Amino acid sequence: MSLDQIVELLKTYGLKITPQRVEILKFLDSNRIHPTAQQIYEHVLSRVGSVSFTTVYNTLHTLEQIGSVKRIAIDDSLTIYDIDTSNHGHFVCKVCGRIYDIPYEIKADLPGKAERTELIVYGVCRQCENYPQ
Repeated sequence: MSLDQIVELLKTYGLKITPQRVEILKFLDSNRIHPTAQQIYEHVLSRVGSVSFTTVYNTLHTLEQIGSVKRIAIDDSLTIYDIDTSNHGHFVCKVCGRIYDIPYEIKADLPGKAERTELIVYGVCRQCENYPQ
């Protein structure tokens, strides 16, 4: 996402264009690592210099509300953010903790319109399978 696209997205939803918001979106777009709010905060702080964790958290909440970011609870203690809002699931490696995007499609005839789906698969990734524990 270019800087112009980020600015346009914020303008479209009537959001103030701040260095913090721009940096959050740039980070999410260029680092598809499924970061936590803390990781995003640390990055933005290192780039912008002045930001509170509350600002980062509130910005992520706003981006989630407008559909630009998905908040995903991996378990009770880990929540990540994903700028890829397309229909996909996540594979979480129990050994290294890496989170992979995985494609999936619901083929069932649902009794209504699905507004959100979430698939999280836990296991051991191929990279960790090849290393003795």
